[in-house]
Amino acid sequence: MPETIQPTALRTDGVLQLPLPALSLLSDPQRRGACCAWCRTTLTAETAVDAGERPAVDGGQLFPRGCRKCAGRAAYQLLWEHSRACDVCRTDPTCPVSVAATRLMQEAEL
Repeated sequence: MPETIQPTALRTDGVLQLPLPALSLLSDPQRRGACCAWCRTTLTAETAVDAGERPAVDGGQLFPRGCRKCAGRAAYQLLWEHSRACDVCRTDPTCPVSVAATRLMQEAEL
């Protein structure tokens, strides 16, 4: 799946920047975080998971969020890609990116 940005780390506030579908595939409600960035389900404050605010390649700003299942799957994808390239992950199970991704996967019951 094409991505808008390849996330490599946590933001300073501890939120992962999860891999997203291509910007061209995101509707306005998905860009604003009103709907899941992956499955388009309408989100509430209780059901939404922050996918990491970021600048869009078109000069705008993205505030993507996802449902727990989709965010958990994206966290799994991020962890898979991150752990293969992270020297910390190879020797230390407390890598902050790994810990945050694992937490999201557990919350999604994956």
